[in-house]
Amino acid sequence: MTNWTYYLILAISAILNLVGLVGLLLVFFPGLTVAWVGQLIWVIFVGFNKNHAGWQFGLTITIFVINTIIMIVGSLLDNILGASGTRKKGVPWWEIFLVMAIMIIGGIILTPLGGLALSLGTLFLIEYYRLEKDPKKAWESTEALAFGYGSAAIIRFFLCLLMIALWVFMVVAL
Repeated sequence: MTNWTYYLILAISAILNLVGLVGLLLVFFPGLTVAWVGQLIWVIFVGFNKNHAGWQFGLTITIFVINTIIMIVGSLLDNILGASGTRKKGVPWWEIFLVMAIMIIGGIILTPLGGLALSLGTLFLIEYYRLEKDPKKAWESTEALAFGYGSAAIIRFFLCLLMIALWVFMVVAL
């Protein structure tokens, strides 16, 4: 392996980690997955440190498995936290699934923030008519969904920071 190749792969991995972290500021950007892909590129390139001592090889695999679990759990948080808050307000499952679909489609067509606005507006309107045109109750349901998405975004940001810290440890110490 040449020196420039090593630093090129390191730079690509670092950039993907940073893009993943910053991307989490957008609603539908899969930041944890992007950071994880950067780390996957790195561990494949270095062969999971198989040419190092056995404990370094084992620790590299362990850290990558931990980061994989963090990525999967963090990626499910939006759905879990968003749905749990709205379900507590009595929102039916069909509305939750519809709003999630609208968020995904709207996020693709109108940018992630547009998808978020469209999904929250849709939930408000559906709840407004379902709850006999009571704007206060409709707002409570919409607020619960927004709080769930916001909470998930904050948690995912800190999970990504943890993933990056573990990756940096892997690069520097192993």
